Amino acid sequence: MVADGQRLYELLFTDTALYSAWAEARGQAPRRRLRLRIDPAAAELHTLPWELLQEGPAMLSAQADTPLSRYLPIALPWGGPVEKRPIRVLVVISDPADIESKYGLPPADVELERRTLESAFEAVAPGDLQVDFLDPPVTPERLEERLREDYHILHYTGHGAFSARRGQAVLYVQSEDGNTRLLLDDELASMLARQGIQPRLVFLAACQSATRSTVDAFLGMAPKLVSVGVPAVVAMQERVTVESALKFSAVFYRRLLEHGQVDLAVNEARSTLLTAGRPDAAVPVLFMRLKSGQLWGAEADARGELLGTENPRIFWKGLLKNIERGKCIPIVGPWAREQWVPSPGEIARKWADEYKYPFSDKEDPAQVIKYLATSLGEDFPRYELLDALKHGFLERLPARLRPEGEYDTLSELVEAIGWGGLTVGDPNEVHKVLASLDLPLYLTTNYDNFLTAALEAQGKRPVREICRWNEALDDLPSIFEDDPGYEPTPEEPLVYHLFGNDQEVDSLVLTENDHLDFLVRISAETERIPSYIRAAMANSSLMFLGYGINDWGFRVILRGLVVPLPRRRRIKNIGVQLDPKDVSVEDAAAAQRFLQDYLQDIEVNVFSGSLQQFMAELREQWEAANR
Repeated sequence: MVADGQRLYELLFTDTALYSAWAEARGQAPRRRLRLRIDPAAAELHTLPWELLQEGPAMLSAQADTPLSRYLPIALPWGGPVEKRPIRVLVVISDPADIESKYGLPPADVELERRTLESAFEAVAPGDLQVDFLDPPVTPERLEERLREDYHILHYTGHGAFSARRGQAVLYVQSEDGNTRLLLDDELASMLARQGIQPRLVFLAACQSATRSTVDAFLGMAPKLVSVGVPAVVAMQERVTVESALKFSAVFYRRLLEHGQVDLAVNEARSTLLTAGRPDAAVPVLFMRLKSGQLWGAEADARGELLGTENPRIFWKGLLKNIERGKCIPIVGPWAREQWVPSPGEIARKWADEYKYPFSDKEDPAQVIKYLATSLGEDFPRYELLDALKHGFLERLPARLRPEGEYDTLSELVEAIGWGGLTVGDPNEVHKVLASLDLPLYLTTNYDNFLTAALEAQGKRPVREICRWNEALDDLPSIFEDDPGYEPTPEEPLVYHLFGNDQEVDSLVLTENDHLDFLVRISAETERIPSYIRAAMANSSLMFLGYGINDWGFRVILRGLVVPLPRRRRIKNIGVQLDPKDVSVEDAAAAQRFLQDYLQDIEVNVFSGSLQQFMAELREQWEAANR
């Protein structure tokens, strides 16, 4: 096993550039998340046991510092880590009555399997975990019925098989009479695809359920489930002994429920198998479509960290009071839409490859866009961006939601689908939570209509307006000109697009020059921002959501709209959400101090946590205050 792992390591790092990058990463950080992204066209590479990778004396897939997974980049929405409790587990133990006589396979020890899993779960507080066992017979119909109850984990224990000739995997489940019924990989994948909410994790403790076909890299049980949107699947790539499967399951679940990182939990469970001298330690495989292995966290971790106050309760109480009075203005940035469309960095990387961007900063949107605008004209990246957003949204949609026909813009596409159907079962979706706050005014630097659609889905009648920041927009109709006394209400709120929207290409603030022109124009010609909006900002809490600290949009809005506000009219508070993936907690604390000094006597709080974490806590606080 060690010799095979060393040969695989040498094969993987034959490329000197790749080896140098790996060595550099090792020197910079002990913890290196290792995601193997293998080209689907190279099907023969998928059959290799990459879990054996051996770096010196260490098996990488069993080290705490190198969580390993096989990465499958699937373009479907990911709702983020589970924030609510309890985490719900559906356990399926299949033991067909004729499994031995018909297929020569040993019957399952149902009681032993059940006791082992119960032992793995017993250390978790009852309020944090709910485990249900599917009563026999384990038929596909009964399984589908239970999955509609919103389970986070589906654990299957039983026998499975793989036909190399057909390129097809099956699970041995039951018919109504208790005998064997074959559940094909396509059938299970289709069943999960039809669910409104899919399990975050599927665990297949079946003999050959993870074997890959050399005919097609996406055939095989585990990758097929990932392909329809399941975030993570743990499965077996070869025959595995019952003893190893039980030992692996027990350690895996204990560790996963402790820290929520699925790739780390697999490594830790594999380490236990090595310590026990099990020869099949490399058989369990993790297929994952997440860049981070975090399926959920401990309750404390799920809350993020609030900086700039010694008493978070005071912050939340003040924020909720301002929301209740309609004196809070969300300012929504590009990371808020990451669940639905490609991020600016992803689009920049794609363009850099497609248009042969010659520099190293290929994920810097501002630089890549500047290159395209200079090379191909100012308007070229505008149309390309709107097209990328529309097609990226379509790719992330489950097949059942994709409409027929062609749509010119992303906004038209969203209107055709309906926001309610998109976000059903996701209580913490950003736009959905914001729409529930009953606020009169929402600001955004995004071009999409997600906020408008979310408000409409909740029975409101929003008005969508753009900032007329350049002369090309001067003749467009405006509600502020049609009705000089106009003021939005919670029933008819205003969604104000500071950087334009996808209905007016000339309105987009996209390039570096656009941002600078926007800043100059709204500073020199203050009427380009309606007086109602300036006054509302000067007398409200401002809530920046979905920005990076170095984002052009964040810096321009801060400098052009917040700093010039008259100090005689009191801004209640400024809150900024910063994701630890972009800014560490230590750097977020420094950012809070900088913003506090920059804005002088305005109170600034920074929430260091993911946007999903912030929205989950905001929703819980708001619902609790309104009970």
